[in-house]
Amino acid sequence: MHDVDYGQLQHHAFQRSVTTGHGFEETLQLVREALQEADFWIIHEIDPQMLLKKGGYAIHQTWQILFFHPRYMVRLLGLDPSALLEAPLKIVVMADEAGKVTLRWLDPEALLSKYAVSGLLELGREFDQTYTAISAKVGAGL
Repeated sequence: MHDVDYGQLQHHAFQRSVTTGHGFEETLQLVREALQEADFWIIHEIDPQMLLKKGGYAIHQTWQILFFHPRYMVRLLGLDPSALLEAPLKIVVMADEAGKVTLRWLDPEALLSKYAVSGLLELGREFDQTYTAISAKVGAGL
């Protein structure tokens, strides 16, 4: 098994993140609960740690949750079908070598503003409220 050396963690203007005081599994459960409370459907969950292990690499606990809802898909298609590429939304839960857990996601306003369609920017703001609710729920453990 080859350990993966992580690069320098950087803050990018098009990303958001929050660190939680909860453990990895508890954080995953809190994210799932927040998505359910916001009436989103979890489309798929990806375990990159397991996938890389199959290839002979070892990384810290990492999980990706893809989510969306048909009501948003209908709005997105009605505003600009080319923006379909931006769905579903995703959130990443990562633990570092010390076990500190961080959530990271793309800024939905920045993601949809590049289409220059006013309704998409509004949709991006709505998605941002969902990420804010998730952040509040998992950040409560700090």
